[in-house]
Amino acid sequence: MGNLAVLNIVGLSPLSRSPIVGRSSALEGALAWAASVPELAGIVLIAGPQDALPDGFTSEGLVQESLLHQVILQDTWDESALVQALTEAAALPLPDGTLCQSLFYAWGDQPLLDSALSETLWKLHQSFGAEYTFADGYPIGLAPEILSPSFPARLNSLVQDKGRKVGRDALFEILRKDINSFDVETHLSPVDLRMERVVLAAATLRDVAITEALWAAGGVDAESLCQLIPQRRDLLRDRPAYFPIQICDQRPQQALSDLPQRSEDGKDRFMEYHHFESLCHQILDFAGDAVLDLSLDGDPALHPQVEQFIRGALKAGEGKEGGPSSRVLIETAGLGWDHKVLEDLAQDWGASERLMWIVTLDAHDPSLYQQLRGEGQIEAEATALRLSQLFPTQCWIQAVRMEENEEHLEAFYSYWTEAGAQVIIQKYNACAGLRDDHRPADLAPLDRFPCWHLKRDLPIRLDGEVPLCVVERGRIPSLGNAFQGKLSEIWAAADSWHRHHVAGEYPSCCENCDEYYIFNF
Repeated sequence: MGNLAVLNIVGLSPLSRSPIVGRSSALEGALAWAASVPELAGIVLIAGPQDALPDGFTSEGLVQESLLHQVILQDTWDESALVQALTEAAALPLPDGTLCQSLFYAWGDQPLLDSALSETLWKLHQSFGAEYTFADGYPIGLAPEILSPSFPARLNSLVQDKGRKVGRDALFEILRKDINSFDVETHLSPVDLRMERVVLAAATLRDVAITEALWAAGGVDAESLCQLIPQRRDLLRDRPAYFPIQICDQRPQQALSDLPQRSEDGKDRFMEYHHFESLCHQILDFAGDAVLDLSLDGDPALHPQVEQFIRGALKAGEGKEGGPSSRVLIETAGLGWDHKVLEDLAQDWGASERLMWIVTLDAHDPSLYQQLRGEGQIEAEATALRLSQLFPTQCWIQAVRMEENEEHLEAFYSYWTEAGAQVIIQKYNACAGLRDDHRPADLAPLDRFPCWHLKRDLPIRLDGEVPLCVVERGRIPSLGNAFQGKLSEIWAAADSWHRHHVAGEYPSCCENCDEYYIFNF
């Protein structure tokens, strides 16, 4: 008997085949880890038809140097296919004719998988006869998940969302639906680093750069990284991931939860498409991948070319090696939409998980809706319902939590979940003291940390101006103009602000801001 190392190489970025942390590739690092798995009997790859296999692997499988090399191929991959592949792997006969003791499951683009941490997990798994053992609190990319042979088959009944994309946390997300029915063991990191959201993988340019920076600073394994990351948070800011873009500057309502408008002359202004198209390509050339939110300080429904803008943002990320690199978010009040346009978008993009919607309603009670948002509730709710039907996993109905609707939020949540929709309860943004505070409670962490928006977001206004963040509202000079300058230089202009935050210093309006802990993408 022995263990099988299972590496997922489905749809890996081409970056996984490029040099990283002193290795020829991240995949080489993952394979080296796989060869070190305790009591190893063989290595299994799960892959798609387009995934290039490393030397020594074929779809038929072969035995080399006393190791079983096997590839499990599927034409399409979702969570159900992953569970089936792991079930198949657990049933593979070993060279001695027996079946495996356990599966060590990890991704093939993780170059710093830690053999010592894997050994610790294996001892824990064995000692308690666990079905599922994992490490918690570490950066993603250091530890495998260990599965008993019977575990994958038991997950079959819990896979409810057929077609759901396989994420790095897919197994745990399936498991948690009925976690008390399984024997689960957890090894905790000496320092809880989950809030840092570090991904040590060759998945994006951002992740590669941060992995390289940490490795160069001495973060080569789990022990050293747990010591280094809290001391060197300055290394965790690389390229932005989230780009709020203003394509129009008007809204159909003046809602209490909306951020104040920056222009007060009442004139409608719209970004021109040729500027937007060029901007999308600049963003993706710079960041590599991005979430493009077309809703900064305006409702996209009011732009006369909104469908063209949405399609253009999605198409800008296509044709790149490694798959689509752009996702699009639309935040709206649900007013002014042509439902035929929504249906056409769903026809083309509804199954892609790349087009996301947030419809902000704030209340279901008619009188409260009128108080918070004004007219239009019937139309807004009809749009919200239609979008939740067209994009069931990619649409959320939102209420901003305020003193005025605090007692109604439970009813709001119940109404929309019973309608089959996903619900977000968002915090109220007082713009760092710029407007009246309607928060019913202060939810800020006890210990402050560097702002997520300085680390991950790059907002761009109609005229190309780039503010430091969406909260500053003209109180801080612009970082530059995206239509005239290089995005890399504009982004670098905020490095000093991030370094201040890392040092525990919060200049200007940052001092009174509580948006720092809100993570977008």
